[in-house]
Amino acid sequence: MCNEPSQLTSIVPDLVTSVDLLDGLWGALGAISSWTYVLGGVTSTITLLVSAVNPLTKSITYGLIEGDLKSQFSTFTVQMDATQKIVGSTVHLTVSYVKLTEDVSTPQALFDLGVQVITDLGAYLAQSA
Repeated sequence: MCNEPSQLTSIVPDLVTSVDLLDGLWGALGAISSWTYVLGGVTSTITLLVSAVNPLTKSITYGLIEGDLKSQFSTFTVQMDATQKIVGSTVHLTVSYVKLTEDVSTPQALFDLGVQVITDLGAYLAQSA
Protein backbone atom coordinates (compact mmCIF):
# COMPACT_ATOMS: atom_id res chain seq x y z
CA MET A 1 0.00 0.00 0.00
CA CYS A 2 3.01 2.25 0.40
CA ASN A 3 5.84 1.34 -1.94
CA GLU A 4 4.01 -0.68 -4.59
CA PRO A 5 0.29 0.18 -4.60
CA SER A 6 0.15 -0.38 -8.36
CA GLN A 7 0.36 -4.13 -7.62
CA LEU A 8 -3.19 -3.92 -6.27
CA THR A 9 -4.40 -3.98 -9.88
CA SER A 10 -3.27 -7.60 -10.17
CA ILE A 11 -4.24 -8.59 -6.60
CA VAL A 12 -7.75 -7.06 -6.56
CA PRO A 13 -8.43 -6.20 -10.24
CA ASP A 14 -12.19 -6.16 -9.70
CA LEU A 15 -11.82 -3.42 -7.05
CA VAL A 16 -8.75 -1.39 -8.11
CA THR A 17 -8.31 -1.13 -11.88
CA SER A 18 -5.36 1.25 -12.03
CA VAL A 19 -2.86 3.03 -9.79
CA ASP A 20 -0.48 5.38 -11.57
CA LEU A 21 2.29 7.51 -10.13
CA LEU A 22 1.92 11.08 -11.38
CA ASP A 23 4.69 12.81 -9.44
CA GLY A 24 7.40 11.88 -6.93
CA LEU A 25 8.44 8.43 -5.76
CA TRP A 26 6.20 5.60 -4.56
CA GLY A 27 5.88 5.70 -0.78
CA ALA A 28 7.57 9.10 -0.46
CA LEU A 29 6.13 12.18 1.18
CA GLY A 30 4.53 14.38 -1.48
CA ALA A 31 4.05 11.59 -4.04
CA ILE A 32 0.94 12.06 -6.16
CA SER A 33 -0.92 9.12 -7.65
CA SER A 34 -4.12 8.51 -9.60
CA TRP A 35 -6.35 5.61 -8.49
CA THR A 36 -9.23 4.12 -10.45
CA TYR A 37 -11.55 1.87 -8.46
CA VAL A 38 -14.92 0.17 -8.84
CA LEU A 39 -17.60 0.74 -6.23
CA GLY A 40 -21.07 -0.71 -6.69
CA GLY A 41 -20.42 -1.30 -10.37
CA VAL A 42 -19.41 2.34 -10.93
CA THR A 43 -15.85 3.20 -11.91
CA SER A 44 -14.37 6.29 -10.22
CA THR A 45 -11.02 8.03 -10.28
CA ILE A 46 -9.27 10.02 -7.56
CA THR A 47 -5.90 11.73 -7.25
CA LEU A 48 -4.14 11.28 -3.92
CA LEU A 49 -1.18 12.95 -2.23
CA VAL A 50 0.99 11.13 0.31
CA SER A 51 0.69 13.60 3.19
CA ALA A 52 2.44 11.48 5.84
CA VAL A 53 4.61 8.39 5.76
CA ASN A 54 6.51 6.57 8.49
CA PRO A 55 8.38 3.42 7.42
CA LEU A 56 9.33 2.64 11.03
CA THR A 57 5.71 2.40 12.15
CA LYS A 58 4.53 1.16 8.73
CA SER A 59 2.10 4.04 8.38
CA ILE A 60 0.99 6.03 5.34
CA THR A 61 -1.61 8.76 4.93
CA TYR A 62 -3.19 9.72 1.62
CA GLY A 63 -5.11 12.97 1.12
CA LEU A 64 -7.59 13.62 -1.67
CA ILE A 65 -6.48 16.22 -4.22
CA GLU A 66 -9.10 15.75 -6.92
CA GLY A 67 -11.56 13.30 -8.37
CA ASP A 68 -15.12 12.13 -8.03
CA LEU A 69 -15.13 12.42 -4.23
CA LYS A 70 -14.46 16.19 -4.40
CA SER A 71 -18.12 16.70 -5.35
CA GLN A 72 -19.14 15.37 -1.91
CA PHE A 73 -16.23 16.06 0.46
CA SER A 74 -14.03 19.10 1.02
CA THR A 75 -11.40 16.89 2.64
CA PHE A 76 -10.92 13.13 2.59
CA THR A 77 -7.90 11.36 4.07
CA VAL A 78 -7.07 7.70 4.50
CA GLN A 79 -4.45 6.53 6.98
CA MET A 80 -3.21 2.94 7.13
CA ASP A 81 -1.10 1.60 9.98
CA ALA A 82 0.29 -1.94 9.94
CA THR A 83 1.46 -3.61 13.13
CA GLN A 84 3.48 -6.76 12.68
CA LYS A 85 2.54 -9.70 14.86
CA ILE A 86 4.34 -13.00 15.41
CA VAL A 87 2.33 -14.35 12.48
CA GLY A 88 0.92 -11.78 10.07
CA SER A 89 -0.03 -8.18 10.75
CA THR A 90 -2.90 -6.08 11.98
CA VAL A 91 -3.94 -3.15 9.80
CA HIS A 92 -5.82 -0.15 11.11
CA LEU A 93 -7.65 1.93 8.54
CA THR A 94 -8.66 5.45 9.56
CA VAL A 95 -10.76 7.63 7.27
CA SER A 96 -11.33 11.32 8.00
CA TYR A 97 -13.59 13.48 5.90
CA VAL A 98 -15.58 16.69 5.84
CA LYS A 99 -18.86 16.63 3.90
CA LEU A 100 -19.60 19.58 1.63
CA THR A 101 -23.21 19.59 2.82
CA GLU A 102 -25.27 17.78 5.44
CA ASP A 103 -27.12 16.00 2.61
CA VAL A 104 -24.00 13.95 1.76
CA SER A 105 -24.24 10.42 3.12
CA THR A 106 -21.60 8.78 5.28
CA PRO A 107 -19.25 7.03 2.82
CA GLN A 108 -19.93 3.54 4.20
CA ALA A 109 -19.46 1.88 0.81
CA LEU A 110 -15.97 3.42 0.58
CA PHE A 111 -15.13 2.14 4.06
CA ASP A 112 -16.29 -1.31 3.02
CA LEU A 113 -14.20 -1.10 -0.16
CA GLY A 114 -11.09 -0.21 1.87
CA VAL A 115 -11.67 -3.11 4.24
CA GLN A 116 -12.20 -5.49 1.30
CA VAL A 117 -8.98 -4.36 -0.41
CA ILE A 118 -6.98 -4.81 2.82
CA THR A 119 -8.61 -8.19 3.52
CA ASP A 120 -7.90 -9.47 0.00
CA LEU A 121 -4.35 -8.10 0.14
CA GLY A 122 -3.81 -9.91 3.44
CA ALA A 123 -5.06 -13.18 1.99
CA TYR A 124 -2.79 -12.73 -1.04
CA LEU A 125 0.26 -12.05 1.15
CA ALA A 126 -0.51 -15.03 3.41
CA GLN A 127 -0.81 -17.28 0.36
CA SER A 128 2.47 -15.96 -1.07
CA ALA A 129 4.40 -16.54 2.19
